[in-house]
Amino acid sequence: MKIVGETLIELKVQDLVSLVMQNEAIEFMDALPYLYDSELYSALTDEETKLWHLSTEKLYDMLKNEKQNNKLEYPDFV
Repeated sequence: MKIVGETLIELKVQDLVSLVMQNEAIEFMDALPYLYDSELYSALTDEETKLWHLSTEKLYDMLKNEKQNNKLEYPDFV
């Protein structure tokens, strides 16, 4: 399952970078640190958090909220 989880995380990260680019109207090279420097990215890449189960849109909402409030908040259902 570890390989499957890692693959799912990689796909989520790719989709999330695309969504950041689209919604924040920024280029790829700016979207990478926008995501990679976040608590969400650290949590997402930790397979034990199971955040990869969430939709890309939900993950983006969490990221946007983190950027606005300087704090990562998990949904009640995680």
